[in-house]
Amino acid sequence: MTEVETQFVHTNLLSRDERVLWRRFVETHAAIVRRLDEDLRSQSGLTLSSFEVLYELVRAPGNRLRMAELADKLLFTRSGVTRLVDRLVRDGYVERNDCAHDGRGVYAILTEKGFDTFEAAAAPHIDGIRRLFIERLDGWDEVLRRLLDQLAPEKAAKTPV
Repeated sequence: MTEVETQFVHTNLLSRDERVLWRRFVETHAAIVRRLDEDLRSQSGLTLSSFEVLYELVRAPGNRLRMAELADKLLFTRSGVTRLVDRLVRDGYVERNDCAHDGRGVYAILTEKGFDTFEAAAAPHIDGIRRLFIERLDGWDEVLRRLLDQLAPEKAAKTPV
C-alpha cells in the first residue's frame, strides 16, 4: 500500500466564528436534551421521545392520534414513530387500533397505564425544563422567541404547540 501525499482541501467551509457559533448551538441543544432524557429515565423509566408521544396523546381528542399525525407532531419519520410506538405498546402505555373509516390508518391510543406514567413523570420533567432552559434565559425570552421565529422553517413557525 502506498502512502498518499495529497492533502484534500475544501474551500467553502464556515468561517471560524460561524463554526464556533453553530457548534455552540448544536452542543447546547444536545446537552439539554441529553440531561432531560437522563432525568426522565431515572425518575420514570421513560425516554424523552416516549414522554413526547404520551404528551401528544394526552392532549389529543379521545387520547388518540393516527400514527402519521403523531409522526408529524413529533417531527419523526413514520418508521421512527412506528418503532417507538411498538415499544410503548409492549410496555402497556399505548394501544394500537385500526381506523374504522380508513383501512390503511392506525391509531395510537393512550392507555390508563400510559396516562398514570405520564402524570407521574410530567411534574419532574417540567421542573427540569424550567431549571435547564427557561430559568437560564434570565429575561432573554422574547429575544430567543424572535430568533427562533426568524430561524424556523415556514411549517415549524406555523405549527401550534
